[in-house]
Amino acid sequence: MLVLVTALLVLNPGFLYANRTATTHYVIYHNRALDPALLPRLDQARAIDQQSSWFDPALRLNICLNDGSAYPKLVEKVLGPAFGWSVYRSVVLSGEANPRANYVFLNGYKWNLVQLLAHEAAHCYQLRRLGIWRMNPIIQQYPTWKLEGYAEYVARRGPNYPSLRQQVQQLNQAEQATPHEWGITLVDGTTASREYANYLIITTYCLDVKKLTYQQLLADTTSKQTVHRQLANWYRHGESQ
Repeated sequence: MLVLVTALLVLNPGFLYANRTATTHYVIYHNRALDPALLPRLDQARAIDQQSSWFDPALRLNICLNDGSAYPKLVEKVLGPAFGWSVYRSVVLSGEANPRANYVFLNGYKWNLVQLLAHEAAHCYQLRRLGIWRMNPIIQQYPTWKLEGYAEYVARRGPNYPSLRQQVQQLNQAEQATPHEWGITLVDGTTASREYANYLIITTYCLDVKKLTYQQLLADTTSKQTVHRQLANWYRHGESQ
């Protein structure tokens, strides 16, 4: 019974929020008064996701804020700690959002808010395309790096984001300087997970250098270790990117 109640609450965030604000593309769940600066940030995140071939304009997403509701803590107990989560068609923020400054603050770190929204929304579009069975977290059909790497690929790419070669160099330098640190500092002063930065790098290599489509990447049986070796060889030989 407890499992059923938990599942019901996780899939229906409105039960645990005091307020619900509907827009054309989103339903925003919140306890405190809604910061008007959030709406332009949502528009920016949607514009990023629209660049993905897996974007679905018909999918109306829930945005669940961490502003006093018990819902984010419930999701954390189910899925584990993170800056944010994707739950079916819901984007859930774990940290406290500062839309005006464009970051989510959690445990002393800042994550770019627009990119986090775009990342978690990308997972919603993955689920929409692949279905619950193939996105099942219990019996994984795809390696984590292909799912998280693509969400980062969608969310992080932009005119001001470093080239693939610069990303590799930045990650290598960070790991040499502070090998036990979990994050990497970006040019906007926010932090990204080194694990996710690695996923982004190898996904970018597959999509931009090897010229695979995302569907082809999902179907490809090349191991992560082999892709790393291919990437290292490409990096050493100085091919342009």
